[in-house]
Amino acid sequence: MRRCEFSGGSKAIKLGSVLLYLFLLETLHILCTHREQYLFFACVMRERFEKNKNEMDMVKATKLLMASEEEFWAAQHTQPYIFPDSPGGTTYERNDCYKTPEWCLDFWHPSEKAMYPDYFAKREQWKKLRLESWANEVKQLQEEYPADGPKTEALPPARREGHLPPLWWDTVTRPREDPV
Repeated sequence: MRRCEFSGGSKAIKLGSVLLYLFLLETLHILCTHREQYLFFACVMRERFEKNKNEMDMVKATKLLMASEEEFWAAQHTQPYIFPDSPGGTTYERNDCYKTPEWCLDFWHPSEKAMYPDYFAKREQWKKLRLESWANEVKQLQEEYPADGPKTEALPPARREGHLPPLWWDTVTRPREDPV
């Protein structure tokens, strides 16, 4: 479950109360099995929020928000419903093998590429930059990793501000998260 963090100021308190309200609606949806029950408790909760919406004293508003947050954490569901495609869900990133690799775009017909001129112009710049920076990336990896290979999957960062880290191409051109 997410937690709404905030730090001083009326905008932060307003945002914190809106986030808390949304989290409470989500929790009510999990707790209430019948729609009528959900609608009743949602109206009761909305009335509680409406009662304090015009609070001008920031200290009191902060205390109200913190007390509401504590009440929320005490009453939340022990096993919240997680949508299957959401992070933590049963099918999250299950179909990674079906994502179309980036190199398939090289085989698009020019009429198809004409539908996305901005993306393909940027992609051509990336490809040129990749060809220019590849030798330096490999050299950096060979210098920074031991001779027997890397011990972790973590890649080294860029050496200077504004430079590219090794193997940046996979991050820039990664496929969509949800295949259509």
